[in-house]
Amino acid sequence: MDEQFEHWRRQEQARDSTQRPTYADFKQAVMQGDDGGRLLNYVNSSVIFQAGVDFESKPMVVFCACNLPDPRTVDYDRLLNLIIFRLDEFVESDYTVVLLTSGAAHSPGWHWMSKAYRRLDRRYRKHVKSVYVVHPSMWSKLLFQVLGRVV
Repeated sequence: MDEQFEHWRRQEQARDSTQRPTYADFKQAVMQGDDGGRLLNYVNSSVIFQAGVDFESKPMVVFCACNLPDPRTVDYDRLLNLIIFRLDEFVESDYTVVLLTSGAAHSPGWHWMSKAYRRLDRRYRKHVKSVYVVHPSMWSKLLFQVLGRVV
């Protein structure tokens, strides 16, 4: 995120040298995007959202990999930023992740998955107390086996 933010900041400074852009400006620009915020609304309602609390009163964050949009029509780097912005709401305390993977029409490539994993620093992983995978596909089983050995 820092590299993208710095790249964006340099572009904005070149346009307007009187004011230094902030992280909040970057976040707002990514959230608004060139689609008027439609992707943000889709991500928050269909891709990643809170679905109550678990039995220990920790928030349950549902990630629906089966609802990922077509990578030919959506910039997955922006999608990753939107997912991270949504996760920012939960990373300060313990939370549970429910991953829905079955029936995905569009699955991200290995390169994007490794980039996403590298972008999730310690503060995102530290407070995850449980991960439940519902109807795992062969792709998600393989992914968890590989990541389980790497972590």
